Amino acid sequence: MRKSAANCNSGSARLRIRPVAAACATLLVATTAAYGQQPSTTNLNAVTVTGIRASIESSIAVKKGSDSIVEAVSAEDIGKLPDTSIAESLARLPGLTAQRVDGRAQVISIRGLSPNYAGALLNGREMVSSSDSRAAEYDQFPSELINSAVVYKTPDASLIGQGLSGTIDVKALMPLDVRGRKVSVNVRGERNSNGTLTDGASGTGNRFSVSYVDQFADNTLGLSLGYAHLNSPGQSKQYKAWESGDYTQWGVAPFVGVPKTANGYAAVAQGFDANVTSSSQVRDGLMAVLEYKPNQNYHSVLDLYYSNFKQDRTGRTLLGFAGPWNGTPPDPAYSNVATSNIEGNTVVTSGSMTDVVSLIRGDKLTRSDDLSAIGWKNTFKLANKWTAIADINYSRAVRNEDYTELYASPVQTGVYNFSGLGVSGNQSYSTSQNLTDPSTVLLRDPSNWGVIRSPRITDEIRAFRLVGKHDLDGFFSGVESGVNYAERNKEVNRTQFNLSLAGGASSMPVPANALRSPTDLSGSGFNGSILSFDVPSVFGLYSQKVASPWEEKDNHYGMHEKVTTVYGKLNIDSELGAVPVRGNVGVQWVHTDQFSNGFAWVNDKIYPVGDGTNYNDVLPSLNLVFSLRPDLIGRFGWAKTMARPRMDDLRAGADQPKVGNQPGTPGYGLWSASGGGNPKLEPWRAKSFDLSLEKYLNKRSYVAGAAFYKDLETFIYNQSVIRDFSSFNNTILPGGVQPTSPFGTVTAPANGTGGVVSGVEVSASLDGSLFTQALDGFGVTASWSSTRSSLHEANNPDRSLDGLSGIVNTIGMYYEKNGFSSRISQRYRSAYEATTRGVLLNNVTSRIAAETTVDLQLGYAFESGPYKGLSMLLQVNNLTDTPYSTSQSLQVGADNKVGVLPMTYATYGRTMLVGATYKF
Repeated sequence: MRKSAANCNSGSARLRIRPVAAACATLLVATTAAYGQQPSTTNLNAVTVTGIRASIESSIAVKKGSDSIVEAVSAEDIGKLPDTSIAESLARLPGLTAQRVDGRAQVISIRGLSPNYAGALLNGREMVSSSDSRAAEYDQFPSELINSAVVYKTPDASLIGQGLSGTIDVKALMPLDVRGRKVSVNVRGERNSNGTLTDGASGTGNRFSVSYVDQFADNTLGLSLGYAHLNSPGQSKQYKAWESGDYTQWGVAPFVGVPKTANGYAAVAQGFDANVTSSSQVRDGLMAVLEYKPNQNYHSVLDLYYSNFKQDRTGRTLLGFAGPWNGTPPDPAYSNVATSNIEGNTVVTSGSMTDVVSLIRGDKLTRSDDLSAIGWKNTFKLANKWTAIADINYSRAVRNEDYTELYASPVQTGVYNFSGLGVSGNQSYSTSQNLTDPSTVLLRDPSNWGVIRSPRITDEIRAFRLVGKHDLDGFFSGVESGVNYAERNKEVNRTQFNLSLAGGASSMPVPANALRSPTDLSGSGFNGSILSFDVPSVFGLYSQKVASPWEEKDNHYGMHEKVTTVYGKLNIDSELGAVPVRGNVGVQWVHTDQFSNGFAWVNDKIYPVGDGTNYNDVLPSLNLVFSLRPDLIGRFGWAKTMARPRMDDLRAGADQPKVGNQPGTPGYGLWSASGGGNPKLEPWRAKSFDLSLEKYLNKRSYVAGAAFYKDLETFIYNQSVIRDFSSFNNTILPGGVQPTSPFGTVTAPANGTGGVVSGVEVSASLDGSLFTQALDGFGVTASWSSTRSSLHEANNPDRSLDGLSGIVNTIGMYYEKNGFSSRISQRYRSAYEATTRGVLLNNVTSRIAAETTVDLQLGYAFESGPYKGLSMLLQVNNLTDTPYSTSQSLQVGADNKVGVLPMTYATYGRTMLVGATYKF
């Protein structure tokens, strides 16, 4: 029996540690061991732990005290999480992993399920997203502004906006939880090891943050403020292979010099991209909390969050176009060819080829994301053990983006030598053609690919919540009920214009004022340099043409949801026999009313359409925590959960609705269409079972094992569904065949048969003093998880579930004592598939290779004397410069077998930060 792709992803269940990481860990231990031997005159029983160890203590306390199965991350100090964004901190938690975008952690997967299955909360409230769908982009949350984050792996009835895989709640610092005024100022300089790859860019950046916390009026009024600025450079080198295959099976004449095989000809690549990109990420974030508690009966919290994240990216690319449709006679000819057998197929991996079209692309992207949220929560303690809570909140995300790509090319084709095409990261192309000469490399676009795309996305949530609580005596310690009403509106408008030289010119020299220094593409798969031009400087030479309605109909849509959640919960705090037990049991009733507006493409025109539906969900949940011993806890969780579909899957619209006009055929007189979304789509729904056993050894030490089983009752993939087409009667019917029914079929996302996702997790935090006092200050944290799934993306048995990494593990070692601190951490995730937005603004699925990333941190804090409060830090992220690598299937197998070849290989460099923090 053939093993499914999903199960294959689980890989080998072993902990992977790279030699470089092991060497760095050895160095860390060696350099800190001397400090560990220094005598200390401090009474250990009176030590106030701060920094790394305080963060671990706080996180373990949250995990131990929760009634749900959770993971937590806490700041080391006021304004001090060590990562660039909260995404990197979350990715180190057991069972969680991050997907890198442009080299930085961005979206989070929980327990092998894609980010679309996870709930995203800020201070306990559902949060908007500037992505095309619902998944939160956590790189927009500065780590300096976040006090903690809790990941709920099992829900309870009072958790509003929960996800199917889990729920991430990012939290701000509550000022009345702190005693006294505290101010922290943090400054860091940053440098990327790739240096500067494009003219005018910078390989250096900086970070600055300030945090302020104070209390007033006899500690009844508290204020916390935080501001964080980030200016981070990005420098990437990327190679991308185009589709490989034996195109004679599609009727294309054999290429000269390509060897014949038993079933055709060896597979060859259509071409390649060699690219370098320089970018800057400038982010300014603000968090403010005003807390008022004049007495035990009233508590009010007003919190505000704002982030502006600007990205500016310049790319320079050489495209070698060698496919059978390159528009030049004759087709490429090959010589000195060498082949390799890759998964049973004969593939050309080195040689020379003629008549290659060289295209030089200049691209420019600017993107600005504004994310804001405000909430006001009031808690009233009433008579007879009653508590009332009123919470009102609003959040909004606005994304404005402009992407332009323009082309230059020599009129003559070239001869290229190539090698290493079957080995990821080892590809190499070269040519004797001069690609830097402005007299022969002209502004011209023989493939008509010049374009400008301008996505505009707005997402808003308005919500209020009313809650009542009452303390009880007996097995149930309390009862809680509430109602939450939320309106969410998301508008997506992605305009697109095709670009061509003004006046119908076929080519034009690059103006002298737009020329830049030639760009060296070494390390990107091409050995040489190319002509460079500034895209904004030549943009005025082009005219714009509106893209075809076929492209536009998927790029404009709105989603509108009204969600009412009513819940009830009983808290448990009692005993079963001699075993103390706590937890809760409850249920949510969720009513969803959804509507989408969009466009349909009919007779080369687009027309507005809209549709929607409403549905109810009943979501029971149970959490039980058994104190088997004072330091041994067993947990059981059971719940029914859901996750609403991707926003773009819900969009209204369709391709070319038509009525069958062939008499005697099954579709005669019936409506049909393809493409688009499905506004009647309902959520993913699942029943979940969780078990956990946790042994707590001291405040900074525990070991835990967990198992989970999720039975997805429904899954979403493209199917043929029924839709009402009566609104098109007056648009395309006059003079045509009249439909026999207003209803017809459309191929679109729909709810289908589900499956199972299950796994096990092991995690530990061990303080060195557990074993001997000589190891006081040392510690290790580690986690390992294995996830399997019977589900397949798009219901295709050759594809795994989106976002599923079968194996995820982390390991970190730290030392902190006498002011010295050091930490090295490693994250690993096995190969997986992920869906992202492609350059054509459509969803693109990639097979992403296994990744291991390593981060290092060294620091010293002055604990006494005139410099008390000052600490210094050296930090290196992506220490091993881990590549981002994807693969592709053979377009046409040369020997009629399924094969996989490398597609993208990108490196982003390692990032070094040096800085200081001062607290007073």
